[in-house]
Amino acid sequence: MQSTGYEFAAAPRSVATKRSKAQRDNATYGFPRSNGNGERAQNIMFDKRVHRGSAYVTREETPESPDRELRKVGKGSARANRYQQQQLQHQQQQRPSTPPPVGGRFHMDVQTDNYLEELADRNPEVDADTQTDALLDLHVPISFVPAASGVDVATQIEGGDLFDFDLEVEPILEVLVGKTLELGLLELLEENELREIRQRQELFEQSRNAELAEVQRLEAEAKRRFAEKQRRLDEETARLAAQAEVEEKVAARACAKQYLANLHTQAFDTLVESGHFFDPLAKGVKHEFLPEVLESAAARAQQLDSSRRLLDAILVDALRSRAASG
Repeated sequence: MQSTGYEFAAAPRSVATKRSKAQRDNATYGFPRSNGNGERAQNIMFDKRVHRGSAYVTREETPESPDRELRKVGKGSARANRYQQQQLQHQQQQRPSTPPPVGGRFHMDVQTDNYLEELADRNPEVDADTQTDALLDLHVPISFVPAASGVDVATQIEGGDLFDFDLEVEPILEVLVGKTLELGLLELLEENELREIRQRQELFEQSRNAELAEVQRLEAEAKRRFAEKQRRLDEETARLAAQAEVEEKVAARACAKQYLANLHTQAFDTLVESGHFFDPLAKGVKHEFLPEVLESAAARAQQLDSSRRLLDAILVDALRSRAASG
């Protein structure tokens, strides 16, 4: 006998924990009190305090919650209170109305302003005018002259005290004369240079005009040669075209002549064969006389044949009768 060791087996169960205030309130949220063995289940899937889903969705109370009806009643009473407060506030803000008139009287609109205003269908209109004075001529403005200040003094200068004109004017004249001579020389040189430039320009213009004339002559000659060449090419092309046309006409004429050589005879033969051209006598003999002759000959031959057959039959009968009697 084989000995076995100690073995123990038990059904799985939740771990027991200490009771807390939250666990004591499980009945309120529909949490199961025990798992059948007197122990409280610890699965949070049954805990209604744990929210599952989107955090932006309002959580609805479960039907098992006993506070649902109380919360609905509280919300309804709070909504009614708010509505009553709003109505009361609206009535307080409204302007008090005018009391109804006493019996036998009625209300009417009157003006309560400090100054009464006449009521009319058309506003009053008044014409008004004004006259202004003519503008006066303005006087000439007076120039401002400041008052003199200080003491006026004077001095006397005799001739030759300040400078000697002949001595002082000499360098100025030298400068003026020298500058004038220099400018005159420059102008002369410039005129000579301009004259040479004009001469060079005239020579250049003459040579350029001669070259242009030569170029124009060469261009005209080239144009004439090209035109002559083109004209001769056109003439040669026209001549070749005319020659080809003449050759084509000659060939066509020869072909037509060769084709029409026997056309007359063939045409007459064809017309004769088709019956367009005929001899009246031959046609009468062929179509009128010969058929009658042939018909009469055939009838005569048929009569002769019939008579011969009849004669043969008579002879046969006679021979048979003689043979029978003999």
